[in-house]
Amino acid sequence: MTKKTLSSILDDVTEPQREAITHLEGPLQVLAGAGSGKTRVITRRVCYLIENGVDPYKILALTFTNKAADEMKERVAEYYSHPGMWVSTFHSMCARILRMDSNIERLGFSRYFSIYDTVDTLGVIKTALKELELDPAHWKPASLAGTISGAKNRLLGPEGLAKEKSDYYHQVATRVYERYQSILRANNALDFDDLQVGLIRLFNEHPDVLERYREQFLFILIDEYQDTNFAQYVLQKLLAGKYRNICVTGDPDQSIYGWRGANLGNILEFEKDYPDAKIVRLEQNYRSTKRILQAASELIEHNKLRKPKDLWTENAEGNMIPQVYTDDERSEAEEIASHVQKLLGEGRKCYEIAVFYRTNAQSRVLEGALRKEGIPYVIVGTVEFYQRMEIKDVLAYLKLLINPDDQVAFDRIINVPQRGIGKGSHAKLKAWATAEGKKLLDAAAASKIPGIRGKALNGLKSFAELFAKLNDMPSYPVAALVTEVLTATKYISYLEQSSAERALERMANVEELVNAAEEYDRDHPDGSLNDFLERVALVQDIDTWDGRAEAVALMTLHAAKGLEFPTVFICGLEDGLLPHVQSMQTEAELEEERRLFYVGITRAKDELILSHAKRRSRFGTVVPSLPSRFLEELPRDVVREEDKTMLAADHVREHEAEYSTDIDDTAEAPAHGELVRHPRFGVGRVVETQGYGKSLMAVVDFPCGRKTLLLEYAHLEKLCSKASVRK
Repeated sequence: MTKKTLSSILDDVTEPQREAITHLEGPLQVLAGAGSGKTRVITRRVCYLIENGVDPYKILALTFTNKAADEMKERVAEYYSHPGMWVSTFHSMCARILRMDSNIERLGFSRYFSIYDTVDTLGVIKTALKELELDPAHWKPASLAGTISGAKNRLLGPEGLAKEKSDYYHQVATRVYERYQSILRANNALDFDDLQVGLIRLFNEHPDVLERYREQFLFILIDEYQDTNFAQYVLQKLLAGKYRNICVTGDPDQSIYGWRGANLGNILEFEKDYPDAKIVRLEQNYRSTKRILQAASELIEHNKLRKPKDLWTENAEGNMIPQVYTDDERSEAEEIASHVQKLLGEGRKCYEIAVFYRTNAQSRVLEGALRKEGIPYVIVGTVEFYQRMEIKDVLAYLKLLINPDDQVAFDRIINVPQRGIGKGSHAKLKAWATAEGKKLLDAAAASKIPGIRGKALNGLKSFAELFAKLNDMPSYPVAALVTEVLTATKYISYLEQSSAERALERMANVEELVNAAEEYDRDHPDGSLNDFLERVALVQDIDTWDGRAEAVALMTLHAAKGLEFPTVFICGLEDGLLPHVQSMQTEAELEEERRLFYVGITRAKDELILSHAKRRSRFGTVVPSLPSRFLEELPRDVVREEDKTMLAADHVREHEAEYSTDIDDTAEAPAHGELVRHPRFGVGRVVETQGYGKSLMAVVDFPCGRKTLLLEYAHLEKLCSKASVRK
């Protein structure tokens, strides 16, 4: 590739972008508004550093998704070709350093350690619960996984978690955490969080390693800095501590991952860590119309935890923003499908359209409406390809080849396909292997195992022989090894026989895995099976999505981060959904929900359509819905309300009778403007009431924020009448 000149790096950038790109030494914070060309600034800055004599391999650029990292690499490659540059996600960077130079061995692991994904993690926690004789029906593995992950992101081991909280749940969680870590170590495995925790531990316990990588990374760039957690904050402080050439880019208004440990304070308080930091604001938006940008800007101004900025654009004024009001979620979905059909008739492509929602459960009725209209769609960010049963099976064979200590992989495939090895024989094998101090794979090759005979013993022998054969094969190219696993195990025949109703789908998935391996071999001529498995383990939902597929994209607002579409629908804009009912208890939670809506709005380039329903089915019951409080915060001069409800007066009366089942306390309901007291939230003022009988709800403004309450359970106390309030 012909190298472009320094002038070409700077010839099409604005003055603020140029300022950020050309800042050489010292800390730099780039506050980049939505659609302001942030990726261009990061990649051009990398190129500018190289152009000014910085060794490309002494630059570390970090982001949060493989898709974003790949885009950064591609843009840098337009100017320079330096394979192996340190452009990656945090987790990939950590894994790479831990495997290099036998670094991980200083922590007691082999460099061929396995990386356990979410499914593997849950499996290990279930094993830990079983060994501790705890009931998984009561001690939910997913909840414990979240607690352990949160502790690791705060750099707390089991002892630290026990000191932080001493209630009974956390006492049990501490025991599970301890056992969980013991199992990981025995399996020579790390989970996602351990990659970061392990690298921090390596740096703290071995200063020579930290010094080596401080010299390695003379310049550090971190994208989406508002999404960093405490562990990632500590990592950047350690690596940048000597030369302080750190550049962080991000937008506090797009911080939407607090629930998984992201710390908004990292970006808001950057100047406290680096008082001499240069601050550059990117405020020109290149993506959205003026009206869409105005809606987003006026919405987010209601947040207090932010850094003010004045977004502007030279783009067209654009259309008004429809705010569509429908009867229920079904009619809402039908309105969206009808509008999509109209857009397609006008020449819009399917891949130019996206529908966003707050929760995955909302996709069901949307799918039905789109299918009815014959509109192709794809759900982005749901079950990952690499989490499917058949893919996990094949990958387990490959993982066990690399890491014979991986008991999770061994347990998964010892009898897949069936070899006559039942649970009893499996348990006896594990007990004998433990007593003899043998790896399970070595134990399976034994000619005699107490209590195991006949078909089970022959099955173990064939399993051991299979791995002896696979071990004789070169570990690269990967596609050849995957194909050999499928052939030697007769896995395709196993799929046909064991899941006839889904055989074609599962066989197609396995074929796609072979394709992925072939693609890896093409793109990585110096690759390895270990590297392939690492990339698979760290892949994310969004990484497998083809943004050019001829299909409308359906996704949660969280999955939409970092994307853009000419046309965006945001549905389900109701209190309880957005803001979500579980994120309305504190002002900080409410602000994150507002930021989530802001992110959704700023994904739209040309057209934005908002919708909400009058009532919605929840847990099998139809209940009234209230429009999201965020809708009230949008500027009225850019929003056009469209009432699509179809209830005639007699239909309304019919529904009134339907809701007024056992009690009729509407006469006792607090009226608009009345003051009420809640046992938890204190005194508040009623904004609105809606519904009938047991479904009667009130929206109340309390000092801690607005709450939507079901009156049957709210225990509200009236303090004065509406009339007295007016006096």
